[in-house]
Amino acid sequence: MLQQKIIPHRVRFSKLICLLVWSCSLACSVVNTTAPTWADEAVAPSDLIAVRAGKVITCAGDPIIDGVVLIEKGKIRSVGPFADAKLPEGCTVIHHPDSFAMPGLIEAHSHVGGTGDLNEMVYQTNPELRNWDQIIPHNPQLKVAIAGGVTTVCFIPGSGTNMGGWGTLMKTGPGKLSEIILKAPGVLKIAQAGNPERTAGEVGSGRVGMNHVIRQQLLEGRLYVQQWDAYESGKTTVKPELNLRLEYFKPLFHQEIPVVVHTQQYQVVQSTLRMLVDEMNLKIVIDHGTFDAFKLAEEVNKRDIPVMAGPRGFWMDPANGQIRGIVVEYANRGTTLLGVNTDAPVIPQEELSFQATMAVRYGWDEEKAIRGVTIEAAKALMIADRVGSLEPGKDADIVISTGSIIDPRNYVQQVFINGKSVYDIKVDRRRF
Repeated sequence: MLQQKIIPHRVRFSKLICLLVWSCSLACSVVNTTAPTWADEAVAPSDLIAVRAGKVITCAGDPIIDGVVLIEKGKIRSVGPFADAKLPEGCTVIHHPDSFAMPGLIEAHSHVGGTGDLNEMVYQTNPELRNWDQIIPHNPQLKVAIAGGVTTVCFIPGSGTNMGGWGTLMKTGPGKLSEIILKAPGVLKIAQAGNPERTAGEVGSGRVGMNHVIRQQLLEGRLYVQQWDAYESGKTTVKPELNLRLEYFKPLFHQEIPVVVHTQQYQVVQSTLRMLVDEMNLKIVIDHGTFDAFKLAEEVNKRDIPVMAGPRGFWMDPANGQIRGIVVEYANRGTTLLGVNTDAPVIPQEELSFQATMAVRYGWDEEKAIRGVTIEAAKALMIADRVGSLEPGKDADIVISTGSIIDPRNYVQQVFINGKSVYDIKVDRRRF
């Protein structure tokens, strides 16, 4: 069974080309799980920094009035009331007595991490493509994103094809490539309906063909992973042939990284649930889920699937002309793994908090909205062990704002990424 061959729906790159591309770029293939060492040691943060604020929103428990976050070498060492804190001697204290401190915001669907080269439009499925070679660290769009409080983004290929390739989970702050990448590959990008629909007539132009080519590519990838798993576990002595264009399917089918799916509308999300979850047993994130897709919330909840809705935040019910907020419609149906996205640059990356604001405007709970752009997004992307809340051991990504970031009258005053102050309106011009 494991040696069954699946014939791909088209002929791809030759093995020689794949080997050359792979060998030339191995140096950039990174899964970075340690706190970075900043390139410029002359301006490195001190080993111990205490960030004290009038209110600390941890996204891991109740807010702390007059709280303090102690940072040691880029990681959070402790969080608690300042009155109970025993700060080490020589610790640098940064005090914002009238401000809020909270975790850095996390964007689940962004295209502004590097070059604008987002799509290869020849084939509908492209598992040999990846985007971390295109990253431009701390590029102008990311600098403004920081001013909006965004410290982590899911940088993904576009939706011009059904399987655009592999995306990167990365920090918005400065540093070399190896310092800003959280996971690479971090996600697989799949797009169903809408943008990848074409008029040229090739297989995959319509929805029937789309489901066919996505399924066939995943079957090929799954079989490859099963063959290697059987060999490495000793169940078979037959060593599979190395296929570099299928290698990244290993963390995908081992459920170590999710699929972020461009999927929306009731019928299309049905296909997503059936094919990607029920048939393929993959971890997925519904990364749009707009129009009337919220009517499938019960099925989404049964499967514990996160929804990062947007950028369209509302839907007009054709039955009565009523305007409904998409996020609150999911929430009212019991969806808790819930957040928003900007699809930047569709909506500017720095306006991620405004997406949550609009969801609150239509009835979403404000506390849940804050969680939706922090810890729930981190859970969806499978990086909650590193980011998303202010807890000991996690990366010291902290946003200081004049008040609740959900209130658009407030603004960001200072941002820390990995314990380093990367934006401070006292010394930088205010960017947003």
